[in-house]
Amino acid sequence: MGSVKLSYHLDLDPESVWLTVTPSQTAKNSVLYVQELGDFIAHGGYYTRREGLASYLIKYTLSGEGLLDYRGQTYTILPDQLFWIDCQNAQFYRTSPKTGNWRVLWVHFYGATGAAYYNIFQTQNKQSPVVTLPPNNRIGQMLRSLISLYGGTESTLTSDVYASGFLTQIVVETIRNTDVQRDWLGAPEYIQQARSYLADHYAERVTLDDLALRYSVSKFYFQKLFRRYTGYSPNEYLQTIRLNKAKEYLRTTDMAIAQIGCEVGIMNTSHFIDLFKMHEGITPSSYRKNWYYE
Repeated sequence: MGSVKLSYHLDLDPESVWLTVTPSQTAKNSVLYVQELGDFIAHGGYYTRREGLASYLIKYTLSGEGLLDYRGQTYTILPDQLFWIDCQNAQFYRTSPKTGNWRVLWVHFYGATGAAYYNIFQTQNKQSPVVTLPPNNRIGQMLRSLISLYGGTESTLTSDVYASGFLTQIVVETIRNTDVQRDWLGAPEYIQQARSYLADHYAERVTLDDLALRYSVSKFYFQKLFRRYTGYSPNEYLQTIRLNKAKEYLRTTDMAIAQIGCEVGIMNTSHFIDLFKMHEGITPSSYRKNWYYE
């Protein structure tokens, strides 16, 4: 790991809060954990320029306006918006000169599942670090709860576990409000119908050509829109439904593996086993032994 490059100016109101946390080694080895967090009431001269820090940063705007340079783009961060960045990458964030003030709740965090959550966030948010949240969102409340948890007390394993719970809720809520999730609300009716159709007809042979013909649209355009609004290609979505149904049969019946494959629309038993193992890491038979009691 390379050295951290850092320059900053803390042009902050005295009422700002800045807490540094030393989590337990158990928390650092196993869960999301807090490194630093705060409630900054920043004035016009506030900025941070950084690169090479092993940390993720979520910064949520309460009022005013901020600017973020990240991965070759400049973003304006308005009230009820947040950004989530990987601080290994070069970043430059500061108070916007347009307002001269920027109040933010923020948390630096890291941990065992951090990269996985961040990669999901990036995929769901089309590689943008910025999310617009509904006015009634819970992220501000959860960030304040984190600040209260560590304010004036030493870190303990119990507080670290509570903090990990808050962090998990924050990242999940952020992912829930990404572009893919918001886009679904405005999806064309035929995309919504196609999703329902696949859920109802997973046991049948359904191809991209069939779906395009059914909804009178180019198959390439259909696939593009379906992925945009669901995050999956039609085939990936169909496979997910089939595997979920197969796991249900494996857990609750003594049906033969080949029969289960046929029941969920995968007639070739070898293909069914290979597909199941690719997604689950074990064969259908091994999955059944873990879940099904005769």
